[in-house]
Amino acid sequence: MTIPLKVRIGAVCWCAFTYFTVATFSHGTWTTALLLLAALVLMPMTWCLAKDLDDAGWAARLWKFDLQLQLPAAVLLIPAFLLPAGPLALVCTVPWAVLLLVMAVDGIIRIVRHGLHPLGLFCRDLGLVYAAVGGFWLLAERAGWRPFGLNAHTLLLTAVHFHFAGLILPVLSSLVLARRPTCPVARWSSVLILIGAPLVALSMIILQLGGPHWLDFGAAWILALGGLGVALQHLVLGVAERAVHPLVRGLWVVAGVCLAAGMLLAVLYSARVYLPTMAWMDLPWMRMMHGSLNALGFSLAALLAWCRAGRKCCCGN
Repeated sequence: MTIPLKVRIGAVCWCAFTYFTVATFSHGTWTTALLLLAALVLMPMTWCLAKDLDDAGWAARLWKFDLQLQLPAAVLLIPAFLLPAGPLALVCTVPWAVLLLVMAVDGIIRIVRHGLHPLGLFCRDLGLVYAAVGGFWLLAERAGWRPFGLNAHTLLLTAVHFHFAGLILPVLSSLVLARRPTCPVARWSSVLILIGAPLVALSMIILQLGGPHWLDFGAAWILALGGLGVALQHLVLGVAERAVHPLVRGLWVVAGVCLAAGMLLAVLYSARVYLPTMAWMDLPWMRMMHGSLNALGFSLAALLAWCRAGRKCCCGN
């Protein structure tokens, strides 16, 4: 089955799930829908763009295994979320967690092979490792486990975070860096993303456990600065790459604007404790605005653009 066909089937499944379960974008089920968007629609494109053309042996077999497992594992997440948290929901979630674990193993193999240089490959491959962390938190939430006494919504938000900021954002950052290898903004953005993605998740958990707000604020700034750098690079590509198809350039611009807006909202949300005027930015509002901008405005638009502009040979197979 081709990547475009997988994406189309996944999009139909996602639209059906969203239509029948999501009342409003501020409702808690929108968080679930965003995770399913990553699994059903965005993951085939991300995994396509993250393919290492030097893969051989076990690494190549692992990549093909995940490519075959992606659609059935993603579809099984639909009943996993329709069922109450417990053993049956856990069983439906296990294939997706296995897929992410295999992806992490592939990432580790690549890191051992490439080392820390070039930075773009390291950024991409470490993102594959980060994704497995999202799989763990997703398993915990669907099984009804409560590690560290965290509530179900925090577990799900952490899982969503590692699918988008932990995997998709580093992969896209690596593509920008490959296209603009001498740009210092692109290089530092990749570094900040690799540091900020786990820090934000850690600060989110610590905050729920009664930790200090300054940690959340600092982590948000680190990730936001990296994200803003990637957003700027997409805007530059959209304006400067005259030889690229206009649709691709337009999608790059949309992705850049949406990512910049999403990162700025994240910083403002983390500062709400220190700025009383920002108190109205509650979690449902952020779910609707920040989540939608990052998932639909940035991730979907950027992946569609890069699949056309960056790795057509892979995405067409």
